[in-house]
Amino acid sequence: MNQQQPASPTVQCLRTTICGFLLPFFLSAAGGNLEAARAAILELIDAYNARTLAELDLVGRIVGFSIVAMDNLRLSMTEDMSDTKVLRYRSNAVALSRAAEQARQILRVLQENRENTQAIPRPTVAPAAPPRPQLPRTSAALTPAMPLPPLPKDIETMKREARIMMGAFSKQGASSAIEMIPDPAAMAISAARAAIAAARRPSGA
Repeated sequence: MNQQQPASPTVQCLRTTICGFLLPFFLSAAGGNLEAARAAILELIDAYNARTLAELDLVGRIVGFSIVAMDNLRLSMTEDMSDTKVLRYRSNAVALSRAAEQARQILRVLQENRENTQAIPRPTVAPAAPPRPQLPRTSAALTPAMPLPPLPKDIETMKREARIMMGAFSKQGASSAIEMIPDPAAMAISAARAAIAAARRPSGA
């Protein structure tokens, strides 16, 4: 499995950030159990098999947008809510779902391009030297994420703030923190062709 090797500190940091952001949306179902809520979030994250920080960033958006969209739908079913608020919450849910799908498509292209690149024939090389002894694993390396800080606010307040933030992200699309890919499918095809052409090019050319 992919989690047998300890993650780098930067990956740990990003995983913990995503987990901390989504935690309020899972605590109620987990009966207030922080570890159960965190385990559910990490299982969702790991299901996407992200191998780079860019992919993990997209996974955080996919899961975050999707969960907050469902929370907006939950709020839209509140009794005695005005029609204006119902429409606003449901409109937010649609925008967030669209942003999640956009991030999912970009992630799919990145991962397909990664697999295409790995499939290119490589020249035979001598066996690598035995790896150097690894440093002893610390408790932080053995755990799926660093310990989460205590929750400073009540769950509903944290949810509200998260909805506001995710709503702002969804309006900017998946490109708010990473460069948007104009045509993901075309980019993947172009990259694959370029890599194959480079592999076929005579040495020294």
